[in-house]
Amino acid sequence: MVDNGFSARAKEYEKDSLVQKNASEELLSLLSIKGSEDVLDLGCGPGHVTRKIARITRGRVVGADISEGMIREASSAENNPPNAVYQVKNAADLRFEEEFDVIFCNSTFQWFLSPQRVLKHCYSALRKGGRMGVQSPATSMYCPNFVAAIEKVKRDPDTRHVFKTFKSPWLFPESTDEYRKLFEECGFTVAHCSLQKETGNYRAGQVYRIFRSGAENGYLNSNFYSITPDEAYIEEFRRLVWDSIMEQSDDNGVVLLEFTRIYLVAEK
Repeated sequence: MVDNGFSARAKEYEKDSLVQKNASEELLSLLSIKGSEDVLDLGCGPGHVTRKIARITRGRVVGADISEGMIREASSAENNPPNAVYQVKNAADLRFEEEFDVIFCNSTFQWFLSPQRVLKHCYSALRKGGRMGVQSPATSMYCPNFVAAIEKVKRDPDTRHVFKTFKSPWLFPESTDEYRKLFEECGFTVAHCSLQKETGNYRAGQVYRIFRSGAENGYLNSNFYSITPDEAYIEEFRRLVWDSIMEQSDDNGVVLLEFTRIYLVAEK
């Protein structure tokens, strides 16, 4: 796993990651963190949910993220509880041994292209009886709105030559059975696993910011192209995405934004 461009977005991520924050609330509810549990927030971003977790439990709370910019932003927050600490960590190289009761992984799992390796490290990091909660976009139609926007990029004569060299950095299993199998092969018992379609009405500008807060960090990362995107490509890419979002909006400039998400809780 590489830093997928999130360092540059660290300061804006919290206010732009509207759908990620909403989904985190459901994942927290499913995990039901108790008052003295030690928690690893894997893929913590700028730490806004980490801080919330650290106010739920008196235990040690570690926010880990591969992005140095995100960890700087999280560590510098003025409202960090004393039991919250932050570390730059690649999920594929975790080295914790039975240190946590809970692993919280919100809107991060889709970036793990070696999920078995990550899950084996997570299994080792948990104490016996511990649990891991995952929420992430799921299936190849994870967001029909964004998929439609990318189709414009694929077809446009000014972008299609470069875009055809793009290799997706995301893990998008198509069914709950595939998710269950991943976790069970790494020793976990899956206690909850559901795919949910979630919709909400957002202004076109909000939808664009939501796209830029997450998906764009993959689509415009040169690590995932064999031809390096130049400034002209990036500018045209963003214009096409904006045009698609505007085409999807109603007369009041509102878009019905849809996501398919996996919610999973697994136990050691």
